Amino acid sequence: MRVLLIFSSLIAGTIAGIYLFGMIWRTTAPEGTTAMVVGAGMPVVVGALTFLGTKAADGRRPSLRNLQTWLVLLGIAASAIGLFVLLIVAAFLVVQRG
Repeated sequence: MRVLLIFSSLIAGTIAGIYLFGMIWRTTAPEGTTAMVVGAGMPVVVGALTFLGTKAADGRRPSLRNLQTWLVLLGIAASAIGLFVLLIVAAFLVVQRG
């Protein structure tokens, strides 16, 4: 159940991040780095907060003192950024083909 919550929050964060990316890109075209940082950071933050807010099967929340928690957060960040970049590239290819 926890995995489904994290996956759904990554997808929702990616959709919100792409929306924010588009809005920032459209209003301030030269500032592409700001748009990318805000857009790619959104699914990372949403996924990490979901992981830290949910309980494990034993009923305990993750501790920031545990190395396993940091490795999971690193994995969430990597998958969120990968998903964001993949969807941006896919949207770019769709727009280019017309």
